[in-house]
Amino acid sequence: MPPKGAGKEKAGIEEEDEILQAVILADSFNSRFGPLTMDLPRCLLPVCNTPLLDWTFEALASAGVQQVYVFCSSHAGLIRQAIDASPWSRPSSGLRIIPISSREARSVGDALREIDTKQIISSDFVLVSGDIISNIRIDEVVKEHRERRKISKDAIMTTVVREVGPRDRPQPGGDATVIVMNAETSQCVHYEYIQHDKTDFDLPAEVITKHRDLDVRIDLLDCGIDICSPDVPALFSENFDYQDLRKDFVRGVLTSDLLSKTIYCHVATTGYAARVKNTRSYAAISKDIITRRTFPLVPDDNHLGGDRFDQRRGYVYVSKNRVSLSRTCVIGNHTIVGAGCEVMNDVHISSSVLGKGCEIGNRTTIRNSFIWDKTRIGADCIIEESIIGAHVRVLDGSVIRRGCLVGQHVTLGPNATLDKFQRVSRHPPAANEDEDWDEEEEQPKEEVEKEDDDDETDEDKSDHGSDVEYEESDVSDLDTVGSSPMGSPLSASSATSAGLINNIPSMSLDSSADFMSECRQSLDRAYQEGHSIDNAAIELKTLRMASNVPLKQVAESIVGFLVGKIELVDNPAAQRGKVNAVVGRWGPLLTSIGWDDAAETISLLQRYCALNDKYQKIFGLVLASFYNEDIAEFDDIKSWYGRNLALKKQGLDPKDPIGAVLEDTMQQAMKLIQQIHALEQEDDDEEESDDDEEESKPQPSGRTAPPSAGKAQAESDDDSEGEEVVGKAATPANPRSAAKDDDDDEGEATETEDEK
Repeated sequence: MPPKGAGKEKAGIEEEDEILQAVILADSFNSRFGPLTMDLPRCLLPVCNTPLLDWTFEALASAGVQQVYVFCSSHAGLIRQAIDASPWSRPSSGLRIIPISSREARSVGDALREIDTKQIISSDFVLVSGDIISNIRIDEVVKEHRERRKISKDAIMTTVVREVGPRDRPQPGGDATVIVMNAETSQCVHYEYIQHDKTDFDLPAEVITKHRDLDVRIDLLDCGIDICSPDVPALFSENFDYQDLRKDFVRGVLTSDLLSKTIYCHVATTGYAARVKNTRSYAAISKDIITRRTFPLVPDDNHLGGDRFDQRRGYVYVSKNRVSLSRTCVIGNHTIVGAGCEVMNDVHISSSVLGKGCEIGNRTTIRNSFIWDKTRIGADCIIEESIIGAHVRVLDGSVIRRGCLVGQHVTLGPNATLDKFQRVSRHPPAANEDEDWDEEEEQPKEEVEKEDDDDETDEDKSDHGSDVEYEESDVSDLDTVGSSPMGSPLSASSATSAGLINNIPSMSLDSSADFMSECRQSLDRAYQEGHSIDNAAIELKTLRMASNVPLKQVAESIVGFLVGKIELVDNPAAQRGKVNAVVGRWGPLLTSIGWDDAAETISLLQRYCALNDKYQKIFGLVLASFYNEDIAEFDDIKSWYGRNLALKKQGLDPKDPIGAVLEDTMQQAMKLIQQIHALEQEDDDEEESDDDEEESKPQPSGRTAPPSAGKAQAESDDDSEGEEVVGKAATPANPRSAAKDDDDDEGEATETEDEK
């Protein structure tokens, strides 16, 4: 007779050996990338010269997925060819990829009903879109989901969301996804997508009464990754009203009184995951890959496209395979040059991606753009913030302005001009031809806009309030551009579509303003995620080396970050605590980056207060905290004060913002200088008194320890209410103190004889 527990042990072994399945929804069921997706499905669009589908395979393979079903509706033949050519289809990859075709599917709901009909899902599976790029450990989420299912079979889905800061690029600015969770169990109890023009949402009363402790989150980015039980496709089959996964299914499950099913959230605090949902996220995610935020998914590390890159300074990646670069061409920061590219004389390329086999003519300028494979750009052309499809010919002297999309196999020029936000295709869209030209064409424009306003998650057409704003237009607007005879000049002056791209985010760090913005974003991430000083310093040093900027710019950004994080309050004592807390935590970052000009640090502080006058009143408190934290020595403060005296005598430029705060900041600093002088004098007097006493006393036979310096004591003047001096432990040679002033005393310092 087998021992007790043998059956359970066997069952556990079988569960561990269970094949982990995944379903990829290769169709996006929207038209945001037209006309590029007239010839190519969304999942095969190249991101950093690698098809999106391969990025998705990479994410699943790293999670231990063994069997992948790729569901495709349009362009099924192209997807099958891409799968056969993909390195992930090799037996050694560990993935078994099975494509499923269905031309009748018009939504996510149709796709999952088709999956349920085929009865191919045997256990919990991973459901993803075919446009994700992720390095998150999905296998850990699968394990968490299965443990939860052992407790309750009603837990049918675990959704992966990522914790992001307000400046995170993949998150649409202005719009918000509101997720309400049980704080203890992470059960999702409310999910709602809020458009930019809404400021509130309705939370059902039963949610509040049923769950004692709730987390209302608007800082979570939906990664498009779900761990589902086999019940999910079955529920879609039972309810044909379910079309969209988030808008219909998740909301339906959460609000149903009959299903009794539950959905949970896995909040990822580390790792990277994002969907290429629109042209804005296409540019942003490309930038993240280039700047290595997605590590180890980076161009020079086993590139999925089969190319090998040489990484150069400034996040420049040049293929090692037959690239010809003229000696007079300039390849700027944040650029990828694919295999077989030829770049001629005096070409300027920055913050752009060149696909394989591209040719760039003499004196051409390309900025913040994406040029796909086998495209030829003639001489004296200008391309700005646009996406140019594969096999395009842009003839000499052509200009493509910001926000344009040019479909595959189009010829422009010579001397063609595309104004901002135009879309060009070699053929007009055909109704119901593929995923990007659907039945929306047959609907009135007002009706399409109304539906778009109600759409959420996958169905939303615009990212209002972000760096890119999409103005909705009927797909038939493309007819105004139409097709042109091959080789003839094409002017887009008659085209009125503002549609698909509106200001792809700039990826250039050439200017000081761009670098300062990137530096501030890095500091904000460090603040929100609680990075150590060393880690924050390493990231800033890397950013500086990549951008080749002076160290002073990094220090300027840190000073602005420090002051900007100080909360302003009315109570003087509380304000002092706010200042000391921020400076004490992040002040050492200045020395960690190698900055040692403390007098210049004070000047940077003064300038920041001049440009942000609400912080002018705490200049003295911040300066005192700098002194107490050893960021600035007494000699540094006096040196800075001397410079300001000279500026005051010489006279400042009326346009210089320092002039408005010069007098006030000098007076606040003078209080600190006088108080430090007073403390030094007291220490000197005490030393002389101690020496006299020691000389008058008989000396003991044994040796005694020297007296230690005590802390500088706070002093207050009865005639000056709220004014006091506090300091840290100090030696007579280097006493430390800080001026603390109430509102009644600010600006009431008297000049010394030297100043006069």
